Parts: sequence; C-alpha cells; structure tokens
Amino acid sequence: MGTPKMTGKILLVDDEQGIRKVLTIFLQDAGYDVTTADDGKKAARKVDSSRFDIVLTDIRMPGMDGISLLKHIKKITPETEVIMITGHGDFKLAIESLKLDAVDFISKPIDNDALEIALKRANDRIDTRKKILRYTKNLEFLVKEKTQKLEASEKKYIQLFNESPSYITIQDKNLKIIETNRIFKQHFNYKEGMTCHEVYKGRTSPCPECPVIKTFLDKESHTAEMDVILKDLSVRNIFIQTSAITDPSGKIQHVMEMSTDVTMIRELQDHLASLGLHIGSVSHGIKQLITGLDGGSYLIESGLAKKDNQQIAEGWEIVKEKISKTRQMVLNILYHSKKRKPDKAQVLLEELIKEIVSSIKPKADQENIVLKTTFPKGDIYLFIDKTAIFAALVSVLENAIDACLPKKNNPEIEFKIQIQDPHIIFYVKDNGKGIEQDKKDQIFNLFYSEKGNKGTGLGLFIASRSIKQHGGTITVDSQLNTFTEVIITLPLK
Repeated sequence: MGTPKMTGKILLVDDEQGIRKVLTIFLQDAGYDVTTADDGKKAARKVDSSRFDIVLTDIRMPGMDGISLLKHIKKITPETEVIMITGHGDFKLAIESLKLDAVDFISKPIDNDALEIALKRANDRIDTRKKILRYTKNLEFLVKEKTQKLEASEKKYIQLFNESPSYITIQDKNLKIIETNRIFKQHFNYKEGMTCHEVYKGRTSPCPECPVIKTFLDKESHTAEMDVILKDLSVRNIFIQTSAITDPSGKIQHVMEMSTDVTMIRELQDHLASLGLHIGSVSHGIKQLITGLDGGSYLIESGLAKKDNQQIAEGWEIVKEKISKTRQMVLNILYHSKKRKPDKAQVLLEELIKEIVSSIKPKADQENIVLKTTFPKGDIYLFIDKTAIFAALVSVLENAIDACLPKKNNPEIEFKIQIQDPHIIFYVKDNGKGIEQDKKDQIFNLFYSEKGNKGTGLGLFIASRSIKQHGGTITVDSQLNTFTEVIITLPLK
C-alpha cells in the first residue's frame, strides 16, 4: 500500500470465505487488528462483547443482513463507523445504509483504492469526533473556571478557545453572546451585546426550535442545522451543538454553542441526491420510451405490410415523439448532473400551469382525488428555468397525492396561484394524513422520506434546491390527520 500504516480494531463480516481471506490480508498489511465473522448474528455477538473502531460488512447475508447488523451496531456503539459492501443492484440498500449513518459503501468486486478511500473517511470521522470531544471537555472545564473567577487558568482557556476550528459562543438566558472565539469574530458581523439570532440571521426574535433555549430548559445537549450569513454576505450551512455550563450547585448559568461549517458536505450530498434521482427517473423513463417505440414500430411494420400510408405515418409520428423525449431525457440528466445556474427564460404562467396539471391529473383521477386549480388568467410571464420549476411543482403535487391515499372520504388537493407583487405564490394544500410537528422541518432534508422503500427522499430536497436557486422560499404548514400546505414564493420578475 502507498498509504501510511493505520491502527485500530476492525470487524470484517462476509459469508464468503474467499473475500474474508483476501480482505483480512489487505487490512492486516494496512496495520489493522482484524476480527472476522461469517454471518450477521455472529458479528452482532462480537459487537456486544467487544468494541471495534470500524466494521466492514456485506449488505446481503443469510439470516441477519448488513442493514440489520448496522442498526444493531448503531444502537450498541453509535461511535463505531460502518462501511457497507454492496453487490450489483443494491443501490437502494446502500442509500438506506447512509440514512442509518453508515460512513460509506463500496461495490463488489472490491477495488483496493476505493476501500482505502472509505477507510480514510471512516478514520477521519473517528479523529474529528475525538477532537471535538476533547475540545468540548476542555472548554466546558475552562468556562466553568472562568465563571468561578479562577484567574490562574484564564490564559490557557483563551488559547484553547481561540484556536478551535469551530465557531464557539457562550450565551446567557437572553441569548446574548457574552464571549466568542477568534474565528467567530473574523467571519461574522458581530458587535458586543448582540444576540445569536441577530448575528446569524439578522432576526429580531429567536429562531424556531432554538437549541440554546432547549438546553436552558432541560440542561441537555441539543443539535440543529441552519443557513447563516457571514460578514462577506455569503450563506453557509452550519451544524450546531450546545452544552450547558452550570455552577457548583448544578444550576445552569450559560450555554456554550459550538458550530461547524458543513456546507461542503451538504454540496456532496446534493450531488449524490442528483445521482440517485437520475438512476430512478432514467430507468422509469427508458421503460416508457421502449414501450412507445415498440408500439410505433409495430404500426409502421403493419402499415408496410398492408401498404397503408396513413398507418405508417401514425407509427412514424409516435417514433418521432419518443426520439424527442429521449433527447429531452438526456438534457435533463445533464441538467442535474452538475451544479450550474438556472437557465432562465420567459415562461407564460398559464401554459406552465396547464402543463403541470395535465401531467399530474391522470394520477389524481386514478386515485379518485379531486384536484382544484385556480390561477390568474392573462399574459403573465415568469422569468424562470422552466425545467427546474416544473419538476419542483410536480414533486410537491405528487407528494400531496401520496398524502391523500390513506384517506377514504373526499380526498382533495387545492393548487392555487396568487400574484402579490413583487412575488408570485404557489399554494399546494391537501386534506390528507398531515405531518407530525417535529418532522415538518425535516421533509426537505436529503434522503428523508415517510414512504418507506417506495420513496428515495430526493424529490422535495431537489425541489427545495431549485426554488432557492431562483431566489425563492419554500415552507410547509401541517396538522396531523387534517391537512398539509406547501407554500412556494418566487420573484415575479
């Protein structure tokens, strides 16, 4: 191997003896202490009795499969990093494993370079976790010392506090920032006496589901993820974790908030989401195209045999239409495969709505769901990327249909468009199953889905991305077993 020797305990799980033998030699040469198991149940028992830094497991095994083993590992030792070994056709299972916090997956036949990259990613996460834990413990200790006015540790506290690569603030019960580290002051437009929501968002009131407020209430650590605005006006995505700072009697005095910039990670997830979308949509689209081409070619052959020019023309029109759709499919793949600015052009609102309704109404009619559409008539033009906005609105409407499926009586979807200059607002409201309050903020997250194996968790994530690229917003309001309303706001000009 060309990489430095690694250390640590690794559990290798595969029901094929040959694979276990080859990978054991490779991993031992890399410096790992390797333990093996030939099925999921044996591996689970080993996890129960010993601790491993990394588990490398096949995703398909008799008895207890890799997904079940992953769940067991994360329940017993959530800090253990798990790499999944997948076979041909296991893409959905691989995506499911990432949802369950697997660090990576590699495909059979196993490539040494791919395995090295996955192992490095696992070790990087282990090292980062150790560093954050060490920073947190040191900072909690040092901040407590400061509140107790132990001046002897002041210099060491300041040094560690300022050298942290994360944004760190100490906040009081009014959410005022009473101390920050150096990188926070460098990156944010902060002035003494400001609150965190003023600095992060320019808000006059606390952010919804504020983790600092939660920690003041229960003394527990809480996490959150949000977009914030830096001093240079760039928008970054940060992951926040809080920790209570108490006095000797156990009374909470302040809350420490540690935030890490995860923008690059989310961009990588964005790319993976596009890849998953392509695989699903392309396979479905190709199936439809093949069916259409078969029908068109049959008409042409039959017309040639009968010397029926009209039938030949009908068949050729079908073939030309499918060729055009094939071309559009390729363009769509190119659109989602790379990050680029929206390809905006003037689009007549009435034509866009009619095209969306004609696309979604057959599915609604099939499920006996009433689709009500109202929109302003006249020559109203939008300056948008039609492909992206069309896909986003169809995705929201399809989710509304799915939400209505369990409803037995009078399922209904209202698709309403209003002009509120300088914006146009799209409302999609269904009277379906609704969303639990604690899950409303998650529906636009990558891979989040309430459809089980029927959903990929990609549609609303990509829809949200497209809306934001147009300078718009997308929000959701819902009440369980009553309704869900998605509101999309776009600039009118």
